Amino acid sequence: MPKKKAILFIDGSNFYHGLKQNKFFDLFNYKSFFEELSKEFEIPKVYFYDAIKNISIEPEQYSKQQAFHEHLRKEIPVLVVRARKLKYLGVDHKIEDAKKNTKFCKDCKPKLNEFLTNAGLSKLSKEKGIDILLVTDMIKGAFQEQYQTALLATGDADYVPAVELVQTLKKEVINLHFYAGSSAELRIICNSHKLIQVDAKGNCYFR
Repeated sequence: MPKKKAILFIDGSNFYHGLKQNKFFDLFNYKSFFEELSKEFEIPKVYFYDAIKNISIEPEQYSKQQAFHEHLRKEIPVLVVRARKLKYLGVDHKIEDAKKNTKFCKDCKPKLNEFLTNAGLSKLSKEKGIDILLVTDMIKGAFQEQYQTALLATGDADYVPAVELVQTLKKEVINLHFYAGSSAELRIICNSHKLIQVDAKGNCYFR
């Protein structure tokens, strides 16, 4: 029996927090994740959604993020990073300039950042338009017959209306989620769901 054609949509931020919350972050292997899904589905495209950090505000985090995206592309050649710029709120430039121009030891810097955040003096940020980007791609793909099954890797209930619309177009939606941080509402509305598990070697499997 031929495999169903599927597109994998990964909500990067939600997935990241899911890995952290379920203590899989240091073990998880995206290549294994993709290969395990490929046993059941033909997956010609993977979309990874992320908010790009500002290089002038967070140069170190920006570099790490770019390296991570490049690693993903090498691990999964069919993966496309879909991104929007991260929007920063309440940035006090005097504080940021002072932090850059003052030398702190490696142990002190994290404590300083923690203090400023707890005091409400550090920058806040939010993702802008990432969920809309994912929803647009998923609905567009359904209309254009790009897939039979949407593999939706997220625990966010905000995607429920989009799932319902895609289903009216006779497409199947499978929610890929972790145990902690998963939305029951999303799991229920999807055609089915798979619980992501990771073994001690970082290999993925589903329950």
